Amino acid sequence: MLFWKTENKIEPKKEFNSKIREYYIGLSDNQIPTELLKEIISKVTEQIYSDYKRFWKQYPKSRKRYSTLRMDDIEHPSIHFMITDFLNQKKISKSREYSKILFKMNDEEFDKHLDYKDWYETK
Repeated sequence: MLFWKTENKIEPKKEFNSKIREYYIGLSDNQIPTELLKEIISKVTEQIYSDYKRFWKQYPKSRKRYSTLRMDDIEHPSIHFMITDFLNQKKISKSREYSKILFKMNDEEFDKHLDYKDWYETK
């Protein structure tokens, strides 16, 4: 019975939030202000959870895939784009440094990320 339940419903949002929070707190290593990090975690949780809910309905054959959070989804370019936009909208002076920490990128990789984001949004 338990197996049936996990395959036919999405893990609770608080579970997504808990995993995402643990991931970003580990990455940030106290280098990103707590309140800002909380906002980022909340935004990422909302985005990923709503995507999973949509995909769960949209792709019935993939319900098992979208029933629990896969951590590599946190590193999807669309999540990075959303964080980049969020930091820019808030006019965070250290947005580049914070992004590099959260995305596990160096300067060159982050520049490529920005180029890809620009290409993707203007294609």
